[in-house]
Amino acid sequence: MQPKRNAALLLSVLMLSSGCLGLFGPDDQTPEEIDCVEQPSHPDCFVHVITEDDCTAQQVFTGDACRLMHRPEGLDYGEDAIILVVGIEMQALTPSFTGDGPHDWLVNPRLPDGLTLDDSGVISGTPTGETQDTRYTFIGANPMGSTSTTIDITVLAAPPTSVLYLADVLQCSLDNHCSIDAPLVIGGTADSWSAVPPLPEGLSLLGDGSISGNAGVLGDSNHTVTASNTGGSVETAIRIITLHEPPSGLSYEGHPFYWTIGEPVQIFPAISGGEITGWSIEPTLPDGIELHQADGSLRGSPTSVHQIREHVITAENTGGSLSTTILIAVRDLAVTELHYEPYQFDLREGDAIEEVTPTWEGGSPDYWEIDPALPFGFSFNFTTGAISGSATLLQPWTYHRIWANNSGGTTSTLIQIRVTSLPPDAISWMGTEFAFKANESILIPATNDGPDIETWEVSPPLPSGLTLLSNGTIEGTPDERADWTQYTIWANNTGGAVGLNLWIAVHDLTADQDDLRRGMGNTNWGGWPSPILPIGEWAFPIGFTEEGYGSTIPVISASHVGRGKMLGYGHESWVDGAGPKETAFSLQAV
Repeated sequence: MQPKRNAALLLSVLMLSSGCLGLFGPDDQTPEEIDCVEQPSHPDCFVHVITEDDCTAQQVFTGDACRLMHRPEGLDYGEDAIILVVGIEMQALTPSFTGDGPHDWLVNPRLPDGLTLDDSGVISGTPTGETQDTRYTFIGANPMGSTSTTIDITVLAAPPTSVLYLADVLQCSLDNHCSIDAPLVIGGTADSWSAVPPLPEGLSLLGDGSISGNAGVLGDSNHTVTASNTGGSVETAIRIITLHEPPSGLSYEGHPFYWTIGEPVQIFPAISGGEITGWSIEPTLPDGIELHQADGSLRGSPTSVHQIREHVITAENTGGSLSTTILIAVRDLAVTELHYEPYQFDLREGDAIEEVTPTWEGGSPDYWEIDPALPFGFSFNFTTGAISGSATLLQPWTYHRIWANNSGGTTSTLIQIRVTSLPPDAISWMGTEFAFKANESILIPATNDGPDIETWEVSPPLPSGLTLLSNGTIEGTPDERADWTQYTIWANNTGGAVGLNLWIAVHDLTADQDDLRRGMGNTNWGGWPSPILPIGEWAFPIGFTEEGYGSTIPVISASHVGRGKMLGYGHESWVDGAGPKETAFSLQAV
């Protein structure tokens, strides 16, 4: 916009509309005054402004007006032909031309992959694939016309810069498949491969540079492998060694081997892998046995004893070697029919056995073994197998296996040993008859001057309240009467048992007195009685007189005597009694 120009136009319009020139009416007409500040939307206040939107497609806006567009001419990129490399960014080409700039850009044919033609006509990018020399037409156009130019573009592959196999040496086994993976190629991709000199017979150089095939001849050779493409080539070296397939399995069935002098031997190995060209063994085989080079077999007959030993046998060829270890022993005749006489030893504590030596057949034992060990006090001769010693500790039957061994084998036999105590002996108590008072504690210690006693028993059971202790002592408090009874005390150990007899009674004098007087009161026996006094530990009064001597003199008394009982009357006529009560008393006393 140009404000001054617009103001002039506005002034002219106002002059014409106001009648200043006298063209539109009488002079006395007063024009209407418009305040555009207060009425900006009034038609007389509108000012026309030209913008870019007012221009047509064939026009160019110059800032304040529209002019007619010019066609582009003389398109040029500064290059007629370019050579590019895959993966390398090209230097951008910017177009130059005369006239107004193109609105649209076209290229024919399509640019190589990775290259672009942008909205300003600039060519740029990084080619991703090789192409042959091709002429491309570039067109720049606007509504008034177009201009064009051509550029020849060639895209070459990136040349390989380095080739590296995973190994410098390819190890092959004769007549077996052999290969090495495709090498690492740095730079462009190789599209052709070659090897000088040619690879060994049976091997091929494949399209990715890998080597594969079945090696047909033995050998050791160096080869130059070349990787090429349109961009160039690169070389690397590889060594190919073809040997026999190494031995992969070697064994001798039946190992370890135990042979006997004079026994025929013929042992063949089990072999896998390549052909074996040589055999060896360390250390040397037993006398009479040979390792055959043709097949690795062991043949012959041993002539002397050979202690068990490791022998390493090696099979080899150009591809390598393989060893196995076997154990070989040449033995004497085995020991058989091993016996001890006697083989069963039933001993008392303190018994001794003289040396007992075994008998056998076959070869002589080299060494002896026994399990479990003999009881304490006995010894086993590990050179001769003899047994001797004394029984010092008690023990039940035990079984001991004895082995006789030599290089020919082993045999065994069993022996049995038992050690028991001497039978019980020299056992005593303070007496053989014991009378006890009821409800008084007692103690009868046992004396044992003989072998140890393991258990004690009594039959029949002791009177109530008495106990037989683990050392044979009798103790307790008898709590009721017991008649004289014979008790057998049994002392037991591994040597046997012995029974000792004791007589025991438990007396309760008060209870005895009550029994005799039960149902009795005053009675009248005729005659003059004599005093019968209770004398002795087990005596007690029963009847007292009321006349003559007074009521404190006993005239009837009773007593335990030995293992019997006694009743004394103060007058002989009382024995028969003088009436029913007296007769009942006499019978009760009996």
